[in-house]
Amino acid sequence: MERIHQLLSTGMKPILLTFLLLTLASQGAVRAADTLEYNRRATATAQIMAGITPAVGDPAIDKLIKLEGFAEHQKWMAGQWAQVRGRMQTIETWRQQEVKIPGSNKKNLLYPFSGPDFLNAYVLYPDHAKYVFFSLERPGTLPDLESVTPAQFTRLLQDVRGAFREIFERNYFITSYMGKQLTTPWVRGTVPVMATMMALMNMRIVRIEPVDLFPELTRQYENPQGDRPALPLRGVRIEFANGNGALQQLSYFSLDATDRALRYYPDFIKWVGQPRPASALIKSASYLLHDNQFSQTRAMVLESADMLIQDDTGIPYRFISTPPWQAKLYGKYQKPIKPMEWGYQKDLDSAFKTKAVTPNLPFPFGYHWKGGQSGLIYAYKERNAN
Repeated sequence: MERIHQLLSTGMKPILLTFLLLTLASQGAVRAADTLEYNRRATATAQIMAGITPAVGDPAIDKLIKLEGFAEHQKWMAGQWAQVRGRMQTIETWRQQEVKIPGSNKKNLLYPFSGPDFLNAYVLYPDHAKYVFFSLERPGTLPDLESVTPAQFTRLLQDVRGAFREIFERNYFITSYMGKQLTTPWVRGTVPVMATMMALMNMRIVRIEPVDLFPELTRQYENPQGDRPALPLRGVRIEFANGNGALQQLSYFSLDATDRALRYYPDFIKWVGQPRPASALIKSASYLLHDNQFSQTRAMVLESADMLIQDDTGIPYRFISTPPWQAKLYGKYQKPIKPMEWGYQKDLDSAFKTKAVTPNLPFPFGYHWKGGQSGLIYAYKERNAN
């Protein structure tokens, strides 16, 4: 507390003060739970990418935080995060008022077509034991900061800012952009982005390890002459400690989830859907689950989950508006953006219009992110109605 009063007395700009306090809180959390073994290099790397000054003591890291490129990056991240944190607090308040999930600390959160969107998953479902994501983007790895030159480090931080620009502004990633943003020489895959988000939320990384659910299939598909998927399954697991020191786990898988491609991994959807009941999140999903090419994924979510938060790009309204499902609507329904007009749902449009009162949605959610035009569907199975 004395340190906070000292900072206040300097007349420091509010944004930088807020970010410095976040850094102090992060370091304080490390000291408060220093009996927990965690990966200090991975945590420090994530903090650097988040613009947070990590604890001193690692020569490879200490020299980087003195560079001008880091000061510039820290300033940008501080300004952006101050706004995003305000949005997250709004989502947290909405969730506390509207969403009740008994036994959440024992449940899985399923997030199909997630990309690296750990921010929304965690703010909407902060207490779940495990998070299971899957999408097309490859997992990748954290950058090796020990070997970078000052010029390379500056470029790395520029790539981080490029990867975060849309999620910070719009609250979703643009799929077509991610192909470039997550395949630069320094930011490769979803792991760097998810780890950076964890650092911004005052978390520490315990371990990052590859996951091979089906090693026999992996070996079989290594044969270039055989029948194999165009996008082989790749997985990673991140174990992390939240701000309170509790351990949680994120599993991320990269694969083509169309029914046709899932024939190469016939047990993947079954694995994802266990244990039950799970919670689910779907947003900015390009209306993929409206297409029968993804019928297995749609059926898995409907069978495995007992509650779901989504926008109109998720599971079609007709599947979650009849027993055993009930649905609550928030915000507004807008026709799909181009070129996805085919995702228009007449029944969902009518449901929004016929409601006497549709509660406001005080945060951007989905493609209609500007000007309070977002809509959200909170669906739950009747036995869990609250």
